[in-house]
Amino acid sequence: MSRKTVFYALGILVILSIIFSSVISSSFWFSRQKIIRVAIIRQTWDPLDMIPSGKALDDVHKICLKEGEKHYNVKFEVYNFWDNWQGGDVQNGLLIKKKIDVLVAPGGFGGWYTPEKYREEIKKFVFLGGGFYGICGDSTFGALGFKHFNNRYIKLVNRLLGFEALSPMLGLANVYTDASDLLEIIGMPIFFTKLDVIRALTALSLSRAPILMLPTDPPIQKPYFNKKIKVMLGNAPMIDGPLINRLYMPKVITIAILKGYDKPYHRSIEGKKAIIATTYGRGRVVLSAVHPELTTFNNKAHDIYVRNVLWLANALPLKNKKREEVFLAECEAAPHCCDKQGSPYVYVPADKKC
Repeated sequence: MSRKTVFYALGILVILSIIFSSVISSSFWFSRQKIIRVAIIRQTWDPLDMIPSGKALDDVHKICLKEGEKHYNVKFEVYNFWDNWQGGDVQNGLLIKKKIDVLVAPGGFGGWYTPEKYREEIKKFVFLGGGFYGICGDSTFGALGFKHFNNRYIKLVNRLLGFEALSPMLGLANVYTDASDLLEIIGMPIFFTKLDVIRALTALSLSRAPILMLPTDPPIQKPYFNKKIKVMLGNAPMIDGPLINRLYMPKVITIAILKGYDKPYHRSIEGKKAIIATTYGRGRVVLSAVHPELTTFNNKAHDIYVRNVLWLANALPLKNKKREEVFLAECEAAPHCCDKQGSPYVYVPADKKC
């Protein structure tokens, strides 16, 4: 073989190695894009889930998450889980089998009347490391239940919704839904009808009220600290649970409080908790009485929703380069603090143990 041939062969090998390295490098960086599996849960026994508009709202969640993909360099895979009283996706263990990262309970009344198996599967999922996002009526489902809700009003709910009784709630966070704000809407239970329910729900869909985003650690909503964002109202706000529960339940972080009101609510909701976060076992919990995801023409509200989902999935991005370097050092020193891919986009407080 001539020297010229050898020279050309070596040149071709060098070029091929450069191309191969570039492909490998591109594949590597592409693989760093975190995939987050989100399950939106619905129930056939919830009248709001069964109407066409209820099912269509799933598309709104998907649109918000799609917006978040571009901004946060993640990929959301969205699943629709359905359950009836005899069984279904949640009761069949699909939250764990499908390796779901975040369960979104989007609202309605279904969480107030659930089979025991349904509740067991959700609590197991969160305890083992999953994220639970309870919105509107499902903020009550994730909480301890109602405060200031007597038997007359419980009977009214059962009569209007066709429930036999209110079942136990999940108790993932040491907060209650303050039903006193609902009672102002209901008035005398004996005169409150399904038509009044429709009127209240219509008013909610048109409502806008400001929430104040509070500085927190972890900084879930850091871009919006001390800012007021107008959002669509939903469930009654939350209040603290029993003091004694703090001995064994994790701390509740108040992400946002209500700084205004709109129909059908009254001024009494002001200053109360709109969004909270906490942990349960190895999992994370966000409860939101309000609907940032359904707030039309408000990208900031949508981003609040996306950031909550990211935090629940342990995938909240870090804007601060120095903090990212600190995390990488922590990750190297304690690999168990990182997620499965060793992503530098996971928040781990420097002063806390994993």
